[in-house]
Amino acid sequence: MGYFEKEKSVSIRWNKHLVILYDKEKSTLICDALKKAIGASFPECDIVTVDDVGYLPAGNRIWRAKTTSFYAKRARFVVSWYSKFREKNDRSRIKEERPAISTGEPAKLSFSERRSTAISRIVNIINRFRPSIIVTTNKYSLKLTLLARKITGSDVKIVAVIPDFALSGGFVRSGVDLYMVENEMLKDALMRFGVDRDKIVISGMPFSEEQRPTNSRLEARKLLGLTGDLPLIVVNGGDYCTATIKDKVSRLIAEHGKYSLLILTYGNRSIARYYKRLAGEYEVEVLFKPTLEYPLVFAAADVIVTLPDTHFVFSAFVNKIPVVLLDGITVLEHDIFHYLVSGALVTPAKTAEETYAAVEELLLDPDRRAEMIEREQVYYLKERDASQGLLFYDLLRLGSGEQEGGG
Repeated sequence: MGYFEKEKSVSIRWNKHLVILYDKEKSTLICDALKKAIGASFPECDIVTVDDVGYLPAGNRIWRAKTTSFYAKRARFVVSWYSKFREKNDRSRIKEERPAISTGEPAKLSFSERRSTAISRIVNIINRFRPSIIVTTNKYSLKLTLLARKITGSDVKIVAVIPDFALSGGFVRSGVDLYMVENEMLKDALMRFGVDRDKIVISGMPFSEEQRPTNSRLEARKLLGLTGDLPLIVVNGGDYCTATIKDKVSRLIAEHGKYSLLILTYGNRSIARYYKRLAGEYEVEVLFKPTLEYPLVFAAADVIVTLPDTHFVFSAFVNKIPVVLLDGITVLEHDIFHYLVSGALVTPAKTAEETYAAVEELLLDPDRRAEMIEREQVYYLKERDASQGLLFYDLLRLGSGEQEGGG
């Protein structure tokens, strides 16, 4: 998806301009899902998508890439500490802003923020497209958009889509016109922080059909380069490239060829070399993918082992793949873990032995496997069927300038 992408069609029902801001690295598929869903309901709406290349300076993006590499090597200490520090700061800020959050008062603007390059880019987007609605899909674009609206004096409505199972404090801001959240727990959390319940809609998880498998299991295995017919365990370590779950992955490799492993390393060559050496010792077929190809991975997978990565886990639910969920190291990851475990939607594992036992159970016990897949499907289908009408009804009312509706 490029710097700007614009889709146009003409009709008499709802001719509005809507901008979606997203993170190219993390939420391209979420943006795609939103664009297609909104476009299907409102084909008259001009939808403009802007990735972070369009609203963040190059220095910010380069720094983020460098720090991700750094985190992969020292993640457990650095990321865990910083997550707690940031959450504490967010809680303090929310406490101070609670009156404004409750009343919907616009965000305050400091002198340094007024001169921010990132905010000026959002200002340019507002002035260029003059949208009726801006949909933000991450907490950074939400903060920037709220401040840019104050600078311009625009009456654009701002929608915050929270594409997670749990709440990050960075999403709690004054001046948001509508929140679209995945579940009741998120709605309750926002209300506890003072957000008006009528500004929160349970809209479900944005899901792109491009994540569905297009190949059969056999075709996908061949395309991945698997040579045998052993069960395939897909391991996802998220931003940390499995650096924080090495002991769990190593325990699975040590099973002397009970199954094959596909490890998503996201370009971290040192971690891939480490597992390759280990696999050679145990004569285990281990493959590595530097990028995540959803259709291929979910067509071939028999079991998913992952950190609390919301979109990855939800994709497993949609594609009927049972999940072994490992606890993470950030506050948000812990909250996601507890949400999914409390709902009995995943098989939890906190140690290397628990990870091995969970994988074995899902492979060898067909009743347990069928039970977990059924739970996933009930969750996904219930959410899908209940959310879409509310999503589009509230978007339409918001874009028409009416009072926001609740969910």
